[in-house]
Amino acid sequence: MKNYVIIGAGLTGLSLAKKLVDSGESSVLVLEKSRGLGGRMATRRTLETRFDHGAQFYRLKTDSKIMHQFWLQNNDSHQWFISPAGDHWCAKEGMTSLAKKIAKGLDFSLEKQIQSIVKTDECWLLTSDKGEKWEAKNVILTAPLPQALLLLDKSEINYSAELKKIHYTKALIGLITLKSSIEISQYGYREFNQGDFFSLADQSSKGVSNLPALTLTMSPAFSEKYFDETDESIVLSSMLKSFKVLYPECEVVGSELKKWRYCQSLNSYEKSFLEVQKNFFLAGDAFGGSSLLGALRSSQALADFLIT
Repeated sequence: MKNYVIIGAGLTGLSLAKKLVDSGESSVLVLEKSRGLGGRMATRRTLETRFDHGAQFYRLKTDSKIMHQFWLQNNDSHQWFISPAGDHWCAKEGMTSLAKKIAKGLDFSLEKQIQSIVKTDECWLLTSDKGEKWEAKNVILTAPLPQALLLLDKSEINYSAELKKIHYTKALIGLITLKSSIEISQYGYREFNQGDFFSLADQSSKGVSNLPALTLTMSPAFSEKYFDETDESIVLSSMLKSFKVLYPECEVVGSELKKWRYCQSLNSYEKSFLEVQKNFFLAGDAFGGSSLLGALRSSQALADFLIT
């Protein structure tokens, strides 16, 4: 039996596990449904280049200094740019590398899709879609809240109706390789208040890509419109058409589509975490705030509660 089983190996789950282990707790297991670590700290690698297609950076603020110092000491992050919005840092080998650094030394298992969680007399019993089972004194669920609530519903675990009021935006992401470099802004990053784009991020200016490459994050409206389109060529064609309006002379030599069904929470719960039943907790960006900083804030608040 584990003292703590954490479901989800995004920033919330990994940083929570690390703080528990660093405090002296040795019985911590992280379970992740996908093949990789990091959640929305995601990096796509090809033979020729890399793209961050989730979080592009973290802003250096007081709440993030612990993780910043950890990554900096391990030579994993560097300053990308300073703007009126703050001091922006990114990872030399892509944002996923930061998640992998946190996970070093932790007990985690990938491709573990939890199907049910049942309370027994002595513990919580978790069962995967392949019939694997784990016993835990404490369970922490850090998946995007709509996914977490689906699992609670399947497991017949009651929770506050207020959680149903928290919603997420969808995001379609275009990963494009260019024939030659272009300047999208003085920072290599540009956000939009209207139109088809949410942001453009120059992966070569970040030091992530050796080739001219951009990550196009589409607006919530565009993403909602095309998210369920099964023909990816239609979506990419529409993306590139909008891109050509902004940069008509730019030649695109490669493109790929990525999707986030739960990109950013539009609103947050009033607390940094929630104990839905005794020794069963919810945490993540729906509680700490919609950003890497929010995910970290939630995990650290819950870790402090559990440690004390």
